[in-house]
Amino acid sequence: MKLLKLLACLLLPAQALTAQVNADSVRITLQRLEQGLKQKDITLLTHQCFAPDYSISTYTTPSADGLLRTIAGGVEFEAVHPDSELMEAERDTAYLYARFATRGQQKEQRSVIAFNRQARILFIDYFDQLFGDSRYRPSRLVATLPFRLDDGAIVLQARLNKSDRPLAFLLDTGADGMAIRRTLADSLGLTTSHAQDANVVGGRKTVSISAGNTLRLTDSLSLEGQNIALFEQVRHGLDGIIGLNLLKRYITRVDFDRQTLSLYSFGNYAFPRTGTLVPVQTPQSLILLPSELNLTGRKSIAGRFIMDTGANYELIAFSRFVRKNRLLLSGFKPEGSGSTVSLGHATPVYYGHAASLQVGDIKVQNLPVTLQASNGNDQSAPNGPDGSVGIGFFGHYNFTVDLLRKVVHLEERSRTSR
Repeated sequence: MKLLKLLACLLLPAQALTAQVNADSVRITLQRLEQGLKQKDITLLTHQCFAPDYSISTYTTPSADGLLRTIAGGVEFEAVHPDSELMEAERDTAYLYARFATRGQQKEQRSVIAFNRQARILFIDYFDQLFGDSRYRPSRLVATLPFRLDDGAIVLQARLNKSDRPLAFLLDTGADGMAIRRTLADSLGLTTSHAQDANVVGGRKTVSISAGNTLRLTDSLSLEGQNIALFEQVRHGLDGIIGLNLLKRYITRVDFDRQTLSLYSFGNYAFPRTGTLVPVQTPQSLILLPSELNLTGRKSIAGRFIMDTGANYELIAFSRFVRKNRLLLSGFKPEGSGSTVSLGHATPVYYGHAASLQVGDIKVQNLPVTLQASNGNDQSAPNGPDGSVGIGFFGHYNFTVDLLRKVVHLEERSRTSR
């Protein structure tokens, strides 16, 4: 718990908090938190205590709501005692020590609670620990896996269930979980358990799911209880896709120079000193990069773009974002046109180059860009992602993803050029 001791040395009196996070509002939120936990009132907790983008472990709404119900229903809370004289402010976030008293436990659980500038809770480390995670414990290397590159794509070898057949999986950070080819599923004896809707470009589509599978990454490392979507085909003719089901379990570092993928347990992982650390948002099992797109050199437009290593392009702007910002009428000069197809949905697109894209402190100029035009069947959510940044961008960086701390670290490769 070295980090907790270090924080204790840095903590400031409550009145020393910056104006962005009000100490009195924090106390009110804590009172409501205690009331909601004691009364098991999920509505009070989610509407008056927790921020819309709060997380438990690596999960945000709606999955975090389910975990919160599990905690409130399974633990008998008696009190939440704030150490109100011990608070720390960092940018737009305040950190507070509090002690949770529960029935049947003589010792109170001391925990860090993080608040946004509206004094709503972003995370409670005690709740993360109930699901096996913590930002403040030592991080350790779990495994290092080799990968190969297929037209820039990251391809891992793994096995499914009891089969010894090596399978080629695309590491796709734009996918929530796993998928394999339907014909492969039939040959391996996978059975369909249910169907569910999947988000696709321009709409949604129902896909078949096989539940309860085991992905064997090495002889000693497996992911159990995996739901696998069955697709008619997978990019490059590969066997399947591995998505955030892996990144939600481990801090994941992709080293293109060595062609290795290293998995670390969540904790106080030390990022490389060089490079750029980018805060990300993780709604609806997506990794969203706050970015700025300057299409013509005149004006930068803020957007939230999916981190999508499974996409074979640099940047695509979705039709809703294109239409809202009138990008096709901004002076952009298309160099070509065509269509993109996702699970059978075709969307017209225009190709060209953007003056620049800025992600964190990284600014890339003259970046290839694709703009989606409306196809008259755009069912995307009004507050959904604005586009997607693909492997054409990320392939220039060794990168690390930590979904517990909601950050991506980008370090320019030693052997790359644009």
